[in-house]
Parts: sequence; structure tokens; C-alpha cells
Amino acid sequence: MSLRPQTYIHKSNLCNKEYIPSAGAGLGVGSEGAAGEKNMHDAEFTCALFRFIQLTCEGHNLDWQNYLRTQAGNTTTVNVVICTVDYLLRLQESIMDFYWHYSSKEIIDPAGKANFFKAIGVASQVFNTLTEVIQGPCTLNQQALAHSRLWDAVGGFLFLFSHMQDKLSKHSSQVDLLKELLNLQKDMITMMLSMLEGNVVNGTIGKQMVDTLVESASNVELILKYFDMFLKLKDLIESPSFAEIDIKNEGWVTPKDFRDKMEQSKNYTPEEMDFLLACCERNHEGKIDYGDFVDRFHEPSKEIGFNLAVLLTNLSEHMPNEPRLARFLETAGSVLNYFEPFLGRIEILGSSKRIERVYFEIKDSNIEQWEKPQIKESKRAFFYSIVTEGGDKEKLEAFVNFCEDAIFEMTHASGLMATDDGGGNVKRDTAYSSYMSEEEEERAARDPIRRTMQAIKDGLKFFVHMLSPSNIKHQIGVMQTKSIPELIIGFFKMIFYMFYYTGYGNFCVVRFIFGILMNLMRGPAPEEVEAPPAEEEPFGRALPPLPIEEPPGPVQAFGLEINKEDNGQYKVTVRESPGGSGSSSLEETGESSPEDGGATADQPIEGDAYQLQEPISIVDLLGGEAAKKAAQERQEAQKAQEAAMASIEAEAKKKSSATAQETPAVNQIDFAQYAHRAVSFLARNFYNLKYVALVLAFSINFMLLFYKVTSFGDDEEASGDDELILGSGSGGGLAASGFGGGSGDGSGDGEGDEEDLPELVHVDEDFFYMAHVIRIAAFLHSLVSLAMLIAYYHLKVPLAIFKREKEIARRLEFDGLFIADQPEDDDFKSHWDKLVISAKSFPVNYWDKFVKKKVRQKYSETYDFDSISNLLGMEKSAFMAQESEEGGLVKYIMNIDWRYQVWKAGVTFTDNAFLYSLWYFSFSVMGNFNNFFFAAHLLDVAVGFKTLRTILQSVTHNGKQLVLTVMLLTIIVYIYTVIAFNFFRKFYIQEEDEEVDKKCHDMLTCFVFHLYKGVRAGGGIGDEIGDPDGDDYEVYRIIFDITFFFFVIIILLAIIQGLIIDAFGELRDQLESVKENMESNCFICGMGKDFFDIVPHGFDTHVQKEHNLANYMFFLMHLINKPDTEYTGQETYVWNMYQQRSWDFFPVGDCFRKQYEDELSGGGGG
Repeated sequence: MSLRPQTYIHKSNLCNKEYIPSAGAGLGVGSEGAAGEKNMHDAEFTCALFRFIQLTCEGHNLDWQNYLRTQAGNTTTVNVVICTVDYLLRLQESIMDFYWHYSSKEIIDPAGKANFFKAIGVASQVFNTLTEVIQGPCTLNQQALAHSRLWDAVGGFLFLFSHMQDKLSKHSSQVDLLKELLNLQKDMITMMLSMLEGNVVNGTIGKQMVDTLVESASNVELILKYFDMFLKLKDLIESPSFAEIDIKNEGWVTPKDFRDKMEQSKNYTPEEMDFLLACCERNHEGKIDYGDFVDRFHEPSKEIGFNLAVLLTNLSEHMPNEPRLARFLETAGSVLNYFEPFLGRIEILGSSKRIERVYFEIKDSNIEQWEKPQIKESKRAFFYSIVTEGGDKEKLEAFVNFCEDAIFEMTHASGLMATDDGGGNVKRDTAYSSYMSEEEEERAARDPIRRTMQAIKDGLKFFVHMLSPSNIKHQIGVMQTKSIPELIIGFFKMIFYMFYYTGYGNFCVVRFIFGILMNLMRGPAPEEVEAPPAEEEPFGRALPPLPIEEPPGPVQAFGLEINKEDNGQYKVTVRESPGGSGSSSLEETGESSPEDGGATADQPIEGDAYQLQEPISIVDLLGGEAAKKAAQERQEAQKAQEAAMASIEAEAKKKSSATAQETPAVNQIDFAQYAHRAVSFLARNFYNLKYVALVLAFSINFMLLFYKVTSFGDDEEASGDDELILGSGSGGGLAASGFGGGSGDGSGDGEGDEEDLPELVHVDEDFFYMAHVIRIAAFLHSLVSLAMLIAYYHLKVPLAIFKREKEIARRLEFDGLFIADQPEDDDFKSHWDKLVISAKSFPVNYWDKFVKKKVRQKYSETYDFDSISNLLGMEKSAFMAQESEEGGLVKYIMNIDWRYQVWKAGVTFTDNAFLYSLWYFSFSVMGNFNNFFFAAHLLDVAVGFKTLRTILQSVTHNGKQLVLTVMLLTIIVYIYTVIAFNFFRKFYIQEEDEEVDKKCHDMLTCFVFHLYKGVRAGGGIGDEIGDPDGDDYEVYRIIFDITFFFFVIIILLAIIQGLIIDAFGELRDQLESVKENMESNCFICGMGKDFFDIVPHGFDTHVQKEHNLANYMFFLMHLINKPDTEYTGQETYVWNMYQQRSWDFFPVGDCFRKQYEDELSGGGGG
């Protein structure tokens, strides 16, 4: 049985024209003027119904979208799309009646607000449903809506928006209603943008939309004016001149100062200033919290204003020959200029095989990150390696990979920058924190350590804020706005305050010291006896009173007289009785005699002991029922009193224990948070740290030029200069070999060589202070190098991990790595990556967390399911859920994913840039013991500048060929060494000062001699050995020398030089080719500059606005961050193509201007 939506439509009366009565009765604003519960009683059901229709259209279900319009095969067909428009129109008319009813009143009462919330919620849901019905785009539904009364409803809502947002903005009690109205406006504009999906130039829908806007021109202008006012406020309060009225940066200004600044900006008319001040809330002092005011209205205005800017931009580019749009574009010029940097546009080859333009929002943080040094470095590396290589498919795939890497790097850098956003307004936060509750003040008084720590923390925060680059930049901006007389006055005021506070600080120090001296001279102060504090009854808890009883008199019974004394003790005395003995009476009553250990005569008995010893009291025996009842009441009252006292004591102990168990102030400091902030600060300033380290290295090496060597000729000089050696410290450099030792033979004669004399490397005596300066600079350089290493690890290593994770995930998903495709045995990289595939935490940085499930689902039909699960480490999922019983350190160690950590360490230590940073830090540490190690850091100049980096790349560009050529050179030299060792040893004997030096009677020595002397000699090995003149081997020697010269010197060394020179020329040509290619051809479409030269906008406009590389990357970031249920039709199409790794959506060889060249030539827009 098919689902028939018309049944639900008729049941809900959506097609009934009398469903919503006119004159506002549907919203409860009839003649009585009060709202009743019966009005909009089915709003919840209506929203649920439209929500159901919206959800059925999710994912751009084209068949269902068309079925809503016409039900093929049914006897009765209901056009649900048109019925929805009719319902929307009547709802708009009722809301219009609502507005007219309250237009004469200052505010909307709560009952009216409640009904309006219901109506606006239904209207918002209707717009959302219509958006889903036409997105895709569903062109037939778009045409149905275009020929309906939708434009009448849109015009009515434009009137409501323009007038009600002006009314609701002036009262704080109406802000929640204003937000709902703005959300409704956002939904309506989104629906209008959906109507333009797949829009063609000079299309029918575009013309109808322009007609609607022209008819509501005055309302559209009011809406644009409203948004423009609040959008410009953000720039006003962030301007340096505005800081003059809030010198203390507290966030509060007077209305007069606020108005003066608006007048100075010359962006507001008097009517606009009156309106803005009417929208402001004032505190008890009559001041305005301008930050809260701007945030309240700026964000909604920015969000809705952006959609409105997209709508007008879309219409202007698709309706170039429409002169009526000029009025709106002129009125909206300020709004369009504001959103120009944030309005991204790209061109795609749509599903209909036509070039379409896509509009989206670019975040401000993304624009900022795109200009960061690390992103620029990645861009430069991509362009120089990809632009001139491969075809269109390979180039576009490489571009998408670069976009993915750049997106991760920008997102990661944004996360590092986000740690600075928590600072806020330091002075304002401090002012607010001074208003503490009584409980907080009492706690602070009990814990002075916490109070001191908080004060120090606030002071340091304020000090860091004052010295922050943003504040310094702000103060410089303030200075630039001042005139010369104001700067002169400010300079003298600064001098005055400097002397004033310096003198005041010295005065406080002297007063404190003087106070201590006076207290010591006076002696100890006399102690004052303090009166004991009066006990106060605990509030809220009263002890139950004991019953009043009369003081008992003496009791006489059985020869005993019992008296109760004042101290609460009972005294028992034996009374003589005329008949019978006391013993018999005691026996009858069960009392014990004195001999049995009972109480003796005249012996006092304690009250408590007495009660414990007597199970039956004498009062019970003598007093009867009344006495028993009184005694029972006394016991119950006493027990209640004891219970109350016990509860009070327990509560007091609980409070005291809670106070004692409060965490100390030191333990409350979140050191992990501060460590994260420090690491983020280093990562953000990585490139600044590199420049600081380079400057320090240059400074240290400049001071090393003042070092010299001192030799000691005799014992006196050596002993006299030992003090210099010991006192030189690390700044003295190093001593040469033989220092501290004698000649070695102890003969003491003067025939020893000068090389055996002790030497000392130290700073020239005229610049003795440089030794200490170098020591300090070396220590600072080591700190900076360590900071660089930490910064690189947190800034760039995550990107390297992301690239490897992405590569592994893509090879798993598309190539079936280790499933359908086995790597080669010598592919160590792939075998190392196999370690992480089965790790439980893989992937970490890569955003597709379900890649393992996709791989198993894709290949499980062809390959064994259990083998794939074992490879991916997914068979352990059941055991991962079970927590280990161990706790503490053992549990922490067991929870670490060691597979992933080991793999991550391997990737990190194979990253060349990380190894370079590690080498840099190691040499810096060694430079503290020997300052000459800092000479190696000067090579960082070649790494930091791209021109010099090209020279280094020329050596490494053909690295494999160079290594193989050097290996061949070594082999050739070795062969010549073998020949010389066997046939020409006699020519290698050298005599000097009656000493015979045999260079080729040892094979190793002979080989080293040929490498060292033969390769370096200009004429080969023949220049370094004896002449063969007249020798029997003269001919062979000639052949030996000539062939060595020809093969080694002329051929092999020339090949090595040629490889380096050719690599340098190739890199230079590549750089020029990249530059020429980017200046003459579009990277996206590949079209040349010649075509765009005849188009009015030209090539520069095309590559900057229409086919901007950055915009395509921002669009991919937009798709990754946006929920897929909110995609438009164009976004869904591009995302599906991206998931399939198909790049057919790129407009290769075509563009929007080429496709609509004839239509656009008349309007000149685009």
C-alpha cells in the first residue's frame, strides 16, 4: 500500500481555506485582546507533519520530491507543494494581523508572545520543508513554486521583518522574540537561495524573484539598513579611537561618549544613532555594556546578512541585464563590501553537465590561517613540485591532497591559537571578580594562600595582557590617531607618572623598613586579656526542653533514708527501725548487705552508677504510676536532648572536616593547562624563534672572531697562565692536545717540537667581557633551540602523522593494501605501516574514523572476513570494552596503545625536518662546552631563504645519481690502487730529511693515498709520485697515469660537477616555468590568458574570484565541517564525487564566462 500524503493533509486541514481565521483570531488577538490556549492549539502537530515531509526529502530524494507534487497512478492527486504555499500565505496574513494589533502598543504582552512563538515556529518549519522539497535541485518543484503565490507570502514576510525587528530591538524583554523573528528570516532567505539552485543566466525564477524584491523595495532597504547599522558597530568598538573613552578597558561607556564616537565615525545618521541608543541596556550607573550589546546584535546580523548578500550576489551575476537590481546593489553596497572577503565562490561542472557557480561562507579564522608562514611554505612546495608535472587528473588529485593537508594544518593551528581566546577582558574580569559573595570572602579570609595566589595570578595575567603583541599593536594604533601636541603631552605625562610611581614605591619600602625598626625599638606590646566570647545558640536548631519537676524530698523505706544532694548524688543512710532487722528486709527485697559488696552507710552513690546498678528504682516502688510516668518523660526528653546535641556536634565536625579537606591553593593550579598554553605559544611563534636563534648564532660567531691562541714556551709561563686557564671557564674555549702534559719523555731538553707546547684558546684580553656574554648567549641559544624543537613537534609533526595516516587509509580503502595488494619485500615503509593498521586507536589525526569498517565491508565478500578483521585489529573489540582490574600506574600503562606510539615514533624520527631540528638542538647544547660548535648553525641561513635553499636542493636533487657516481669513482680508484700496489710500489717511496716514507707498501695506506692525493691532484696521481724517466716500467707508467687522469679526473669528476650544475639549472628552469605557467594559465580550468584578455574582467579577476585556488580549498573545508544533512544539492553532488575520488566536478577546459559568453556580454556583470 502506498503512502498517501494527501490523507494527512486533509486531516490536518492544511488544504482548508478556513483553517486559519483572518483578523488575527488565529493568533489570539481578537476583539478581546487576550490570547487563549485554544489558539494555535495544533501547532505542535502541524510542525511534526511538516517535519515528517522534510525528513522524507532528506538526501535530495528526487522521486519523493516529485511524488509530493503529483501522485501518478492515484485517482485523486493533491499537489502538496502548492497546498503548503497556500497554508504559508494564510499563516503570513494572520501574523500580519498580529503585527497590526500590537503596532500601537509599546511591547507585546506574554500571552501574545506565546502565541507568536507558536506561529513563527510553524512558519519556520514550513520554510524548512519547502527548502528540502526543492533542493537537489528538483526543477519541477521549483517551477511549481515559482508559479504559485509564494512570492506574495515572501513580500508579506519582508514587510513583517522590516517593521517588527525595528520594534522588538528597543526593549530587552522582546529580545527572545526578536531572535525567533531573525531565525525565521534566515530560513526564508535559505529557501529563496534554494530556488536559485541550478539557476541559469536570465532564468525565469530569477526574474520573478527580482520582481518580488522590486515590489518590496522599501522593506528590503529597511532590512539592509538594519543589518548595516549593527555590522559597522563591530569595527567601531574595535577602533583605536574608541579605546579613548574606555581607558581602563572595563567594557562600560556612557551613552554620551558612545554617541560621540558614532558621530566621529561619520557612518551613522542622527536617526540611526537614536535607534541604536534606544536598543542599549543601561546599568544602575546609566552606562552601556557595549561589548554585550554588539555581540547580541552583531552575530545574528552577520549570519542573516551574509545569506542576504549571497542572494543579491547570485541575482546580480545571473541577471546581468536587469537594471532594476542596480538600486538594491547600491543600497546594499555597504553590506556587500563587508561580506566580500567572507563570500567564497567557485565554479563546478554540475550533474547537468553545465557550469554552475557555488557560493559559501569562508570563516575569518580560515582566512587568517591561510596567510600563516607554515601554510605559505606548504603552498610554495606544492606549486614548485606539481604545477608543471603530470596531466590534468594527476594535477587535480595532487591539488586535492594538498587541500586536505592544508585543511588539517589550518585546523590544527587554529586549535593552538584558541588557547589565547580565554583571556578576555582582563580588567573587566578583575572588576567582576572583586564582587565576591560572603561565603567566598569567608573562605578567602580563612585561606590567605589562595587569596595571595589569586592576586598574583590576576597581576601576572594583566601584566602579560599589557605586554601582549595585540595590546602593543592596539596602543600603537591609538598613538597614530593622536596629534603631535597630544603626543608631546602624553610623553611628559608618562615621564611624570614614571617618577611619581618610582618615588611612591621607594616611599612604601622605606616606610615598611622604618615600621619594622620602630616596632623593634618599642618592644613587645602589652597583652590584652580578651573576654571569653559569649556562646551563641545555633540558628535554626533548638534543644527540646526538659519537663519541670519539683525538687524531691527525703524518701524513707525499709529502714533507709534517701536524700538527693545539690551535686546530683544520692545519699543513703540506715534508719533504725523499732521492729525487725534490716537484713531481713533486704533479703525480702533482694537488696545486698554491706558485706556482700553493696553500698554502706553514709556512702554516696553516683547518679549514673546508681541507675545502672538498679534495674528497678525506688521511685518506681514508692511513687506509683504518676512517678513512673514522670520518670519516663524525663528520660525521653533527656534522650531527645542528647540526640540533638549529637547531631549538632556531628554537623560541626562535618564542617570542620570539609574545611580541613579543602584542596590547597597550590593543588588547585591546573599545570597541564598552563603547559598546553606554553606549548601552543611556542608552536605559534615557531618561525619567530627561528629568526631569534639565527640572530643569536650570528652574534656568537661574530664574538668568536675575537678569540686567539696562546702558546706557553717554558714552565714559568705555563705555571703563570694556569690561573688564566682555570679562571676562563667555558668561555675560554678549549686547550689543544698536549696541554698540561710535558714533552712526554721527561728529558727537559729544548729539542721538542712546537706542536707539543701547551696552547690555550681564549678571548683577547682587551675584550675579556665577551667570554661572559658568549656564555649567556650560548645558554639562551640552547633554550631557543629547545623551544624550536618542542614547537616543531607540536606544529609540524601532527601534519606528518596525518599524511601517513591518510596514505595508509587510502591504500587500504582503494588499493586493498595487505588484502588484495601485497607490497614488495624491499618496501620497508609499507611493512612499517602494517604495524599501525591493527592498532586500536588508528586513525587518530585522519578525520575518517570509520575507514576500518569501510575496508572490511568492501573486501569481506571476496576475502576471508576473519583474516581481514585480524589484519585490521577489529577482532579485539570485545576485549577492549572490558576494563582491566588493575588500577593506578598499571592501568595507565595497559591503556596505552603501544603499537600506535611505536609507529608514531618511527614516523617522527624519519621526518627530515624533525631530525634537522634535533641536530640543531644537539649542536647548540654542545656549543655550551665548545663555542665553536655554533659555527654549524650558520648553515641555517641556506635553509631559511628560498634562494639559497635552491642551491642546496641542486646537490640533493640528483642525490641517488651522485651517490652511485661516487661509488663508481671509489671502485675505479680502488682498481688503480691494486695495480699500483702490485707493479708500481717503488714510485711511491718518498725520502724527506733522511726519512723514508713508503706510501704504497700497505694496501690500506695506498688506497687512502690514491683517494686523497690522486683525486685532488689536477693532473691525476702522476703529479704526486716519482717520475718514470728511464725506468723499465716507463711506458706502463705513462699509460697508468694517463688513464687515471682521463677516467677519474676528466670523466667521473666532471660527471659529478655536471649533475650538480644540471640540477641547479633544472630547478631554476622549473621555478621560472611555474611562475610563467601561473601567470599565463588558470590552474583549475587550464585556459590561457589570451581568452580572458578579450573579456572585460580579464585574467586576474578570473583567477582571483572565479577560479581561486584558495576558494576551492575553503569549499572542501566547508564540506568537511558541515553536517551532511544540511548540504545543498550542489554540495551533495561534490561531496559524493569527492568520496569516490572522482574529480569530474572540476571545470577543466571550461568556465562560466565561456559558457554564457553571449548572455553576459550585454550586462558586463559577473
